[in-house]
Amino acid sequence: MNVLLADTDQDILKNIRNHLRGAHPELKIVGIANDKNAVVPNAAELDAALLIADVRFLGATVYAILRDLHERRPEMFVVLYGAFNEGEIMVKAMEFGVVDYMYKPLRPSELSRCMQTVLRKARDVEDSRREEEDFSKHYDEKVYLFKEMFLSNLLCGSIGNDAEIHRSFDYFKMQFTKGFTVFVIRIDQFKKVMLTLDEKEKHLLSFKICFFATEAMKGKQCETAIVRFNQVAVLVGGFEELDKMIELCEKMKEEIYSRMQIRVTIGIGRTYENPSDISVSCREAESALRYRFHVGYNTVVPIHYVEPTNVITYRYPFDLEDRLVFTAVIGEYKYCRILLEEIFNSLSGVGPLPDKFLSKLVMNIIISINRNLSEQNIPLQSPFTTFFPSKEVLEIDDIDSAFEYLDKALKSFCAFIVEYHESLNAKLVADAKKICDEKYYESFSINKIAGTLGTTPEYLNRLFLDREKKPLLDYAVRVRLNEAKKLMRETEMSDDMVAVKVGYDDGRHFRSVFRKYEGVNTTDYRAQYNALSTRMISARRGL
Repeated sequence: MNVLLADTDQDILKNIRNHLRGAHPELKIVGIANDKNAVVPNAAELDAALLIADVRFLGATVYAILRDLHERRPEMFVVLYGAFNEGEIMVKAMEFGVVDYMYKPLRPSELSRCMQTVLRKARDVEDSRREEEDFSKHYDEKVYLFKEMFLSNLLCGSIGNDAEIHRSFDYFKMQFTKGFTVFVIRIDQFKKVMLTLDEKEKHLLSFKICFFATEAMKGKQCETAIVRFNQVAVLVGGFEELDKMIELCEKMKEEIYSRMQIRVTIGIGRTYENPSDISVSCREAESALRYRFHVGYNTVVPIHYVEPTNVITYRYPFDLEDRLVFTAVIGEYKYCRILLEEIFNSLSGVGPLPDKFLSKLVMNIIISINRNLSEQNIPLQSPFTTFFPSKEVLEIDDIDSAFEYLDKALKSFCAFIVEYHESLNAKLVADAKKICDEKYYESFSINKIAGTLGTTPEYLNRLFLDREKKPLLDYAVRVRLNEAKKLMRETEMSDDMVAVKVGYDDGRHFRSVFRKYEGVNTTDYRAQYNALSTRMISARRGL
């Protein structure tokens, strides 16, 4: 490790040099900075990994120099030394990369201690670097898993930002031009096929389909992803005529059958210009597959042949609806409104809606909220229809009226949920206090109390801080100490006996807690109380 010294005191420099040469030959002094302005450039020029410097030598600019050095060479270690009255400076300097400090005169034992600290930290840094290299190596070996994860999320619609998708395409070296189509390949008679396979062969099945589908698509931009045991998605780039797409799918079918003796049906989604619509094409391809029962197995079914005008099914934001239901049941009205706006804005862009579509949509959301409410076991003080009148749902005939209905209903419903949780939280705090009040003499912890009440320690403590302006542990300690003070006033028990009575394992711990919370030790408390009692008795006698 290259070492740079920064000082002008030749005696100190000589002592450091001799000590390092004899005790730490692995630390090599490569230079001495005689000018504080040369410290940072010398560190870079000499590739120093450790700076040993006098605080007084660095002067009033000590923080500026250390900050500059830390920003330019964050991996560099710094050890400072100085007089006792400079200790505060050295301690504060530790936020700028200083790992240790010494007081003058420099003793060999202090030098050894600091150098051991530096070497230990250097080993820790090296271990962390090697660990990161190992992680990076393992990641590089398994980067295909992250590529498959990206494709799966892309196909199911979890990634909807075009810029983000393009960045991932570049990162995973997926070369796509504009135009994206999804084919979904499903194995025919899958349950019968499975009967003839062992576990490894079941897993290999979809893997082989991916391989042979890619083989059949040679010359085309494509990526494959295993969706299920019996289903593979193929993402194809570029614009092609529908007849050409069907021809490619027929070629894939033939390749898979000739190599695997398995029949498959392929659904084709529409082609879209933007990658954010890949999930739409995938949903369309899966929908096309559902019609194979009408057109037969071992076929190619384009969505164009099945539903030429339907766009709502594939563009409706189901994920937002699920989030809306969850958000309503936890009472977050403001976010509910944001989600409502996003849902109905998406519906505004899909053209004319089918008759009674909005009424059915609203009713479906209401049913989902009611089901989730039951799952959470939240009791209603009045019928559910009080919040969501079913008669008004049937009268909905446009997007605006649907939005207004849900917005108004959710506002009152969320207000009820908030009120319910408020009463529930108040009961949680009251029950926690009751446990502390009644079981103060037992061994307890926040985890144990929270477990008894069916909540988490973090949530219970946060409630306590919000409502009582103190942590739960502080409340419990106060209960114990109040009982302890009562025992000390009314009995002749020793500290050790009082400690056991109020739930502490030993008198020493009890006395430490008492002094921390009461500001006096137990002996002084007893003396103060006895003095007060004496004065009160004297006053009564005087009367």
